[in-house]
Amino acid sequence: MTLLKPSDRRERLEKIVTAWWRWYAALGALGCAAYFVVPTTVWGQSVFALVGASAVAATVVGTRMHRPRNRSAWLAIAMGTALWVIGDIVYEWIHITQGSVPYPSPADAIYLVGYPVYGFGLFLLARHKWRPSERGHVANSAIIMVAFGLLTWVFAVQPSLGGGGISGTAGLVDVAYPAMDIFLLGLLAHFVGSRQWRTLSYRLLTVAVALLVVTDTVNNFAIVSDSSSDRSVFDVGWIMSYVLIGVAALHPSMRRITNPNIESDAHLMASFTTPTVVVLTAATLTAPIVMFIEVVRDEPIAQWGWAVLLCALALVVLVMLRITDLLRLLHTQTVQLRAVAGTDHLTGLANLRALEHRLWGNAGESTLLTVDIDRFKEINDTFGRGLGDQVLVVVAERLRGVADDSILLARLAGDEFALCGASESMDPAALAHRIQLLFATPFEVGNMTLLIEASVGVASNSPGDGEDETTPDRLVQRADLAVQAAKAAQSRVAYYDRSMDRDKSEQLIMLGELTTALETDQLQLHYQPQIDLTTMTVVGVEALLRWHHPNGTVLSPSTFLPTAERTGLIRPLTSYVLTQALAQRRQWMTDGLELSIAVNISTRNLFDDTLIEQVCTALKEFDCPPRRLTVEVTETSAMTDPIGATETLSILHAMGVQVAIDDYGTGYSSLAYIERLPVQELKIDRTFIGGMAHNPAHAAIVRSTVELARTLGLSVTAEGVEDEVTMTALRELRCGRAQGYHLGRPTSADRLPALVAELNAHLNTATGERIS
Repeated sequence: MTLLKPSDRRERLEKIVTAWWRWYAALGALGCAAYFVVPTTVWGQSVFALVGASAVAATVVGTRMHRPRNRSAWLAIAMGTALWVIGDIVYEWIHITQGSVPYPSPADAIYLVGYPVYGFGLFLLARHKWRPSERGHVANSAIIMVAFGLLTWVFAVQPSLGGGGISGTAGLVDVAYPAMDIFLLGLLAHFVGSRQWRTLSYRLLTVAVALLVVTDTVNNFAIVSDSSSDRSVFDVGWIMSYVLIGVAALHPSMRRITNPNIESDAHLMASFTTPTVVVLTAATLTAPIVMFIEVVRDEPIAQWGWAVLLCALALVVLVMLRITDLLRLLHTQTVQLRAVAGTDHLTGLANLRALEHRLWGNAGESTLLTVDIDRFKEINDTFGRGLGDQVLVVVAERLRGVADDSILLARLAGDEFALCGASESMDPAALAHRIQLLFATPFEVGNMTLLIEASVGVASNSPGDGEDETTPDRLVQRADLAVQAAKAAQSRVAYYDRSMDRDKSEQLIMLGELTTALETDQLQLHYQPQIDLTTMTVVGVEALLRWHHPNGTVLSPSTFLPTAERTGLIRPLTSYVLTQALAQRRQWMTDGLELSIAVNISTRNLFDDTLIEQVCTALKEFDCPPRRLTVEVTETSAMTDPIGATETLSILHAMGVQVAIDDYGTGYSSLAYIERLPVQELKIDRTFIGGMAHNPAHAAIVRSTVELARTLGLSVTAEGVEDEVTMTALRELRCGRAQGYHLGRPTSADRLPALVAELNAHLNTATGERIS
């Protein structure tokens, strides 16, 4: 015999248990059918009692099997059901032994005891920890109970009393049964309003209670006589109620029926669902409807008037209570929605909306400090957005230390924060200094320590700025301009002045004009020759971009490239330069002039994912050998992100493209950095070349750079050669190449071949004269 593992036995047992509720439901349906099929009433009542007893057993078994957290509730339901089953047995025993059942009988006493026990179990299932919102569901149940009680009293109980009022035990029993049903109906209303309604077991139990109440109500209205034990089609309500109780207890979802811990306002909102409102509205109209019916029937007002009056007063009080709850809920939700609308979800600070609301509400002068994290994009790109979000949270916590109750701290967008307050109560200079001190201390983010820097822009809506009114969005814009100025000047703190508006407008105008220039061929390339100092011949050119502005001036790249770099316009500009330069080189090749060509790329190009594709496309389109193209980058841009720069430049180098460091000596000025990059050429900045003849320090720098570069296997190009003395000194230092006004000014493409021929002839002649 093969022994099953404990886990296998447990799994098989769970499968068997899971199927029990289906088997019980099927057997319960057979029992309902058998109740009406068996030949005698005694057998029918026996089946009735047997089904009820099985429901009790199923409830106990389901409770022990599923072990719900609210076992006492299910056991109370089982006990109440057991009392009803005992009542059925006693009722039938009296009927068999005595031939008739007196009213009231001992069975009625047992029945009536079963109702509160059963109801107590239902209450334990539906109840929540008492909180103010709980009264909403209680009020809903009370409204339904009052309305149903009025109907039951006027149309069922009072007629059965014959107008004589409550007298004797029989009268009390006549009132007790409807009262118990009203109690169960109130619990049923509480059931439907609960979030536990999602579980199937809860729904089955709700249907069982509904069947019980409906069947009792039908009996109370004397549709079926309760003085005999004859079987009736309406008995199916009671017997099906038994079956559904057992199925609900055996279903696995019963273990998930717990007392939910939900927010008070959410719980209160659940008592205002559309079906609930419809039912409550109908219940509220019960009193006038009953009064109308009784008046039409010409019933004496003395019999029903007091009941209608009392119930109408109770309904008015309960409805007023519900309206009060609704108004409180709407007010609370309005406050919460305003808070959510004005809160940044990541940091918990106020957002731009709340800041603008504060500025609109401040009648006096306001001062706004905008704090922008420097190089935050690099943090996101290097460590991921998850850590970037953590940085924002940590920065927000630290900024809270400088914002007192009079200052609103907000997160505007991305990595930008703001502090706003009344100008008379703020010292912006001191506050900006405190902020800088905060950022001087490294930040602990996760398991990392980061040194984060920030720039601060300060602006005020002072009446003396020449404008009648400064709107909140205009003040935010001014602070943003100040922050940009602080970043550009690397001053960390900048104060808004009106010149920043002019600078900004000029940049926007230039951006529009530059876009037009690209589309209308206002941009042209000029080419400056590069001389091989060993052979004294022109071996290459550097492509230099010029903008022939419609106003008649010619603008150099330093005028418009910074604007292009701050936008996406730098990408099409770079593509234009590559395309035009390589196309012109092919034309020169066709004319018999073979030259290498150098183009400059900006910092933004260096970290642009499309740069490699642009270079590959241009080389292939114009059939240019990669070694004939030199890409020049400044050492400052390369050192902005050495890892990213190395990756891009390594790909270019692997393609065969030459890489040169332009303006060498003006940035980090260290070959220790440069040797890490895959470069083949250094271009010494004109500042040092121009001062060689009269500045020994510059001459020493050039000499050491040439010697160290040669040691590292790098070629050197000297920029800014303006005279013969400088060129001669460079040749003596064995510098590789040179360019400058003495060797040829930048010129247009059509004039370059003549310039190259003239330079080659002049250089060869001069060299021959020196040799002779």
